[in-house]
Amino acid sequence: MRIKMIDVDELWFVVTVARGSGAAKVDHPGVCGKSVATALREIAEQLDALHPPYACDATPEPQHDYAEPLGPGGTLDAARRTWTDGTGHTWDLSGRWIAAETGGEWEWSGQLDTSGRPVMRAVGSDVQESLDVLRVVYGPISPSTGGRS
Repeated sequence: MRIKMIDVDELWFVVTVARGSGAAKVDHPGVCGKSVATALREIAEQLDALHPPYACDATPEPQHDYAEPLGPGGTLDAARRTWTDGTGHTWDLSGRWIAAETGGEWEWSGQLDTSGRPVMRAVGSDVQESLDVLRVVYGPISPSTGGRS
């Protein structure tokens, strides 16, 4: 468990949600409750927009195992921005991925390499790697909290 002190007076508002019970508390000293509610709705819309095109409980866990090969072949569903590797795992290409080695975010460049694998681009950089190279060199990778899980 990590304990971090939060100075509520330094922030516009603070939302805390208890694990298990889901009990929520919003502290917003000196800020209009209606303004906070508007901001929370905008945040909710952003989270909905960033969610992958599959249910949370349907996310295939093995896709995060960088030691497991992607298998031969793969198919792209450009409309859904998903790529299914040769082992049958579906990868969401619509958001960003975080590489454990560097903490850097990667996103799909919109291209496939000569082997048919997605080419990923480091956010804020010109560095590009195919998905399999990204996993081996910088992995494991996981969906970004700003982009999904």
